[in-house]
Amino acid sequence: MALSVLLLRPYQRLLVGASKWSRLSSVLPGHSLGRIENQPISTAGAPGTLTSHMHGLHTLQRQLQQIAPVLRAGYPPLVATTRRLSALSGTCGVQESSMEKVGLNGADRMVEVEWSDGGVSRFPYIWLRDNCQCPQCFKLDSRCRLILMSDLDVNVSPVRVESQARGVLLSVEWSDGHQSRYDWQWLKERCFSPQVMSEKGKGWQRKTRLWGAELTHDLPKADFPVLLTDDRALYDFLVILDSVGLVLAQNVPCDVGQVERLANRVAFLRQTSGFGKEFVVVNKPNPGSDVAYTPAKLGLHTDLNSYSSKPGVQMLHCIEQIEGDGGDNSLVDGFNAAYQLKEENPDAFRLLTTLKVTFRHVGVDYNKYFLLQRQNVIRLNDQDDIQSISYSDQSRTSMLDMPADQVQPFYDALKAFNTTMHLPGNCVRLKMAAGEMMVFDNTRVLHGRSAYSPDSGTRHLQGGYMDWDDVYSRMRVLKMDLRIKE
Repeated sequence: MALSVLLLRPYQRLLVGASKWSRLSSVLPGHSLGRIENQPISTAGAPGTLTSHMHGLHTLQRQLQQIAPVLRAGYPPLVATTRRLSALSGTCGVQESSMEKVGLNGADRMVEVEWSDGGVSRFPYIWLRDNCQCPQCFKLDSRCRLILMSDLDVNVSPVRVESQARGVLLSVEWSDGHQSRYDWQWLKERCFSPQVMSEKGKGWQRKTRLWGAELTHDLPKADFPVLLTDDRALYDFLVILDSVGLVLAQNVPCDVGQVERLANRVAFLRQTSGFGKEFVVVNKPNPGSDVAYTPAKLGLHTDLNSYSSKPGVQMLHCIEQIEGDGGDNSLVDGFNAAYQLKEENPDAFRLLTTLKVTFRHVGVDYNKYFLLQRQNVIRLNDQDDIQSISYSDQSRTSMLDMPADQVQPFYDALKAFNTTMHLPGNCVRLKMAAGEMMVFDNTRVLHGRSAYSPDSGTRHLQGGYMDWDDVYSRMRVLKMDLRIKE
């Protein structure tokens, strides 16, 4: 179904690295990520449904009798659910299991759990107490911890632990008299073992498809009316936007307001001091502070680098296009170009990831504004993977906060990056037609525009922004609601 709405062929270059999945893969506390799949409760000792065992209905009744006091006390009824787990939720899948043995390790201050399917998990005392799931410590409907650090005894210890409900629940009695119970699956998902931690780490990784000029003939496309009505199509569109960084929406009405329609399907438009909610790109007699409002050539750039947290997603809707030459866009995968630079000129890469440029945006449009921010041209995350690109010759100021003897090497590095971006094999050239909308990752994809003659007609674009946090939120919701398994 996805391919009927979105056309995306596999790209040969694939980079897997930790990146914005940190925004996408937040682990929600509590248990609402799961969906009840009408799966019978498993009996202890082996995976499978209740009907796969010969214990029959009386086994189920015994389990429910053991669990009933827990449910009456307000604990989440997870024992009767099968949860759908995924990278989007930030959790990793676990096999059905139960607790064979539980015990206290006072020397290491750990509760140790032996599982029926093999292996031992160790849970620190303080972590268990801090994450007690009882109604006094955790508010399930708001997924909010109620116990505060100021009231938490970080040296608290259990006096007794036992498994209940045939290994489904861990019961802990604390030295202060408090009682806690934890579902086996909740515990297994949060296991501190290297294997589980590695699986969790994969959920925070982003699969980034690098591209160059070959994307010109293989551009991901989406049908705008379908995006407005079909949740699965919207989810597929957002997944490709995240991995490729660029999607062309087609069959967009040639009226103002379509950018906000799409944004409202995802989340909402991000308002900025300079542009407000939306901006219009036309040739203005008095362009003021932005060269985009002229027919002049625009160099490759990312927008609003003068924000400490610039908008993550940009939308540009072509309402009217000139007939003659010019006015076409150049698009470059900044991540791809940056990795090429790292391989071919590591010194230049190092300078662009350590020295900062000051970006400024001053003027009067929606408001009177004066935005000023220092950014690395190439920003890395804590795993040294490329996280974002901030590049704009138009808004880069003359202020350089670096020693004088680093200025020439810095310009050499900037020139090397610019040259790499403009290599024919790295540039996609696209002249949007009226009724098309480019949606792209403003932290990754650089865009430019060729000059055009105002005598060639009217070129009318409308644009707007969204933040990745809100986009990822929508993706998580869609994945849960549609029960998408990947």
